Amino acid sequence: MSDESMNFERWATGNLVDNRNRGIFAEWLVGQALGVIGDDDVRKEWDAVDLRFGDLTIEVKASGLSQTWNLLVPSTPRFGIHRQKRAWFADTDDWIVYDPPQRTADVYVFCLHQSVPATNENVADPDSWSFWVVATSTIDDELDDQSSVGASTLNRLAKSVDWSEIKAAVKRAAKP
Repeated sequence: MSDESMNFERWATGNLVDNRNRGIFAEWLVGQALGVIGDDDVRKEWDAVDLRFGDLTIEVKASGLSQTWNLLVPSTPRFGIHRQKRAWFADTDDWIVYDPPQRTADVYVFCLHQSVPATNENVADPDSWSFWVVATSTIDDELDDQSSVGASTLNRLAKSVDWSEIKAAVKRAAKP
């Protein structure tokens, strides 16, 4: 890798506390827990779902208690779960229009970074995160058209798990 491309990576993604980068990092973290991201894989921006685990599609949602604009004052985390009107599938380059709108993944993994203040080091530590794994059918049944969800509702829907328990929790959530 050239010095220029390494400089670009640091400039573009060097701050893991930033919401966008923390969210992408959470996708990678979940992908590592599931064993679905290889060394040569590249993230597919705007794909209909974040990860594929066997026949399952996974949506990863991330938030944190500490935000870049106010690191020391904990925020109230929310996770977007809105239904989509259309989705683009990167592997086939197909657009699908949903009428009525729907959630495209089979399972959601909600990732909450707990450390205050957040730093690149603690964002990178899987032990500083909490994870909830919820089947989309549960979200549809319990939350219907709700467009976001907080930690208290997630605690009602599922038990939080550690990073090492994500794979087993996804398998359990996928069973009818």
